[in-house]
Amino acid sequence: MTLEEQVKQIVGGILNTSPEHIRTEASLKDDLGATSLDRYTILMDIEDTFSLQLDDVPEEELEEKISTVADILEFLKERLS
Repeated sequence: MTLEEQVKQIVGGILNTSPEHIRTEASLKDDLGATSLDRYTILMDIEDTFSLQLDDVPEEELEEKISTVADILEFLKERLS
């Protein structure tokens, strides 16, 4: 499973949306209807799935940096490299 597929599966699972219907450019809030709690849950699942610690990233920065699925992918690529 690719990184993109994994992220879409996480997002889809939390937002009760089929991963196949999630576009990478989709806004978590505006297009997918994610609340701030949903976005927090997505980040926690990403932490668990990819064995990351995001405690060093300020919450406001995460809110700004991660507004689309593509943002999540870019953030993960940076953190995993």
